[in-house]
Amino acid sequence: MRRWLRDIADFFFPRTCRVCGRVLLHHEEFLCMQCMLDMPRTAFDSAPDNAMAQLFYGKVYVERAMAYFYFAKGSDYRRLIHRIKYNGEKECGRYLGMMMAREACTQHFFDGIDFIVPVPLHYFKELKRGYNQSEWIAQGIAQETGIPLCTGELVSRRHRVSQTHKGIYDRYLATREAFELLPDSELVGSHVLIVDDVVTTGATLAACAEALLAGGVRQVSMATLAAAK
Repeated sequence: MRRWLRDIADFFFPRTCRVCGRVLLHHEEFLCMQCMLDMPRTAFDSAPDNAMAQLFYGKVYVERAMAYFYFAKGSDYRRLIHRIKYNGEKECGRYLGMMMAREACTQHFFDGIDFIVPVPLHYFKELKRGYNQSEWIAQGIAQETGIPLCTGELVSRRHRVSQTHKGIYDRYLATREAFELLPDSELVGSHVLIVDDVVTTGATLAACAEALLAGGVRQVSMATLAAAK
């Protein structure tokens, strides 16, 4: 019955691939099979000393770090991230979070992690956008792994403007002390996975990690959908 209803819906309102625009088949969700196969995966989940982990050397200790795929200026997959972040494609973010977790589980990336924490948005920014894309990605990871999702305990204390055109040092200054772990958090003493949509310089993730560790979290790991290349 459900498939019959989807057939009718697809006939009048065809679902299309968020990357190439092709009409999706019954078993495809958000991305067609070809675009899933062509996705430029990083394989960071199987390489502990990867380029993302190296961003945090000498800054903050990170147990594990991974991004699902690379994105570059003008690429179809960069546009995919833009749609998730700004165009309301939050369900696509959740779906890709699930796919990332499903593949990374085969490498035991999530072993020993107690909680999943998305990078928080400042209240005004989330109110304007209507959702936190990192939280939806984290929902997908939590759904696939069964690890509890914890929101509202790591908070953004500073309304930050877009950092897209800032250099590494300016990003560091903009994010320094921008986050805080609330007192008496259930995260204290645990291993926390921080989730975001994209990693470029790592400044935001490092600031989140510093706030968590300063608040009593035992270990931090990181996962993002994409990594700048």
